[in-house]
Amino acid sequence: MASDRSLDMPPLGGEIGDERAWPAWPEPTDAEIDRRWAELVAAGWDGPDDPAHDVATVAATAETAPLTPALVAALAALDLSGLDDDGLVSAAVAWTRVRNLADGRAAAAAAALHARSRAEGPVTAQRLVSAEVGMALRLGTGGADRLVATAVELAERLPSTLAAVCDGSVSWQKAATLADRTRLLDATAAVAVEARVLPHAATRTPALHAAAVRRAADRLDPAGLEERRRRAEATVALVRTHLGDGMGELLATLPSDELDTIYLAADTYARRRKAAGDGRTLERLRVAALLQWASAFLGYGDPTATEPPDDPEAAPPTRHGRPARVRILTSLPTLLGLADTPGELADSGAVLPASTVRSIASRGVVLRRLLVDDLTGELVDLTRESFPLPSADGVERPICHELAVVIRRSDVPKLCGLAANAPQPIRDMLEAPLTAADLDATPLAYPAPVRLAEFVTTRARHPSNPCAGESAASAGDLDHIDPAARGGLTTRDNLHAPSRRWHLLRTHTRWRVHRERDGSCWWTSPLGRTAITRPYDYRSITGDDP
Repeated sequence: MASDRSLDMPPLGGEIGDERAWPAWPEPTDAEIDRRWAELVAAGWDGPDDPAHDVATVAATAETAPLTPALVAALAALDLSGLDDDGLVSAAVAWTRVRNLADGRAAAAAAALHARSRAEGPVTAQRLVSAEVGMALRLGTGGADRLVATAVELAERLPSTLAAVCDGSVSWQKAATLADRTRLLDATAAVAVEARVLPHAATRTPALHAAAVRRAADRLDPAGLEERRRRAEATVALVRTHLGDGMGELLATLPSDELDTIYLAADTYARRRKAAGDGRTLERLRVAALLQWASAFLGYGDPTATEPPDDPEAAPPTRHGRPARVRILTSLPTLLGLADTPGELADSGAVLPASTVRSIASRGVVLRRLLVDDLTGELVDLTRESFPLPSADGVERPICHELAVVIRRSDVPKLCGLAANAPQPIRDMLEAPLTAADLDATPLAYPAPVRLAEFVTTRARHPSNPCAGESAASAGDLDHIDPAARGGLTTRDNLHAPSRRWHLLRTHTRWRVHRERDGSCWWTSPLGRTAITRPYDYRSITGDDP
């Protein structure tokens, strides 16, 4: 028998929450090590270096045997080409169990860090851990929040479920389902739900497991339904997801009565339009009802308006002092029909076919010029004005879109030639003066002037903090790299655009940030870990490969 005891390691040991046993795992005794090796030998395995080692036996054993480090090492040494079809299935099952074990140990580490952490000012311990873990794992803010919240829930209230994940029998997905559904229950009810569903969790599909959890929670605490609904209203959300090919989904989570109100209104609108001869499908018309509301609000400032209001005080909504419009990034050749480089929605990063960009432009838009550096793609100038481009058919519609035309600095003379016969607003946009230097004319201003704020958020495009997704920088905060309270100037080089959460982390905790001469922001966590964020590279919009 192989004698290298270093292949083994301490057991999980102890109950989650027992500070004497977790997270400091106890060292195994010699008798414990010998017992484990004996179990492996009894299962038909004699070590990864044994010439008589049977790969099929290892794969089959790993489907159900305890996932000791020795067994995982044996799996890692397997040559899959030596397995028959059934052996390959066994290997897939075994590695899935190892993945479950890894997920469980990662969660245990996050929960242990949370147990050691304390709130700092307005920043909760959970958000401190989420920021640290999210940056290290390269997770988005939402993903890091879900990981930490679920880990803490399992460690503190559902330790048996976490143990089942750590022994490989239950997936992280199923554990997260149980934690999410019981989060609004009291501790006693949560444990009762766990006791009812956990024994069958390993053998159920994720969908059947979720249904079992839901039924158990409702049956064990029917009287708490009203309170759970009240607390669940804190999770109301409207989430957009882009699917590719210029399409996406809008998911609303809201109270059931409000959901039915919206659906009934959209359905009634759709059926009325259909009866009036509209050739679109009912599904398309239901969506059109929501789009009608949004277009009227963005274009006229009144969701019920069908034409510009007579009231001079009425105005479209603004963001950072400018009209709130859907910004589409495009190139001038695409706009003119001389190229078919796809455009992008600036806030979300969703890609739009060139034909869609031109179709939107034909219905009436405003134009801005984004001048970018040839070598880095960083924004260097943004036109002060917007240039209205009327609809091609002469019909007046609410203006909901801004076409941000991205141009490399060296391409300006060539593009002026291409646009010689283009509509006047396009030529005016191209010939507009450079105004970026003017943005630094008020270094002592606080808060930042509107135009400077817009430039900084457009330069970043997405939030300038770690863990940022493809959300709009303009929906976040402006922050002085060198704080204004300590003499930091309100200039382009001293401003960046983090989300509100990361602004608070930087202001009230030990997170630090500084900006390099190349525009990159270096973030340093309280543990000394670092991450770099950079201004957005706009060259892909012009058809160049950054």
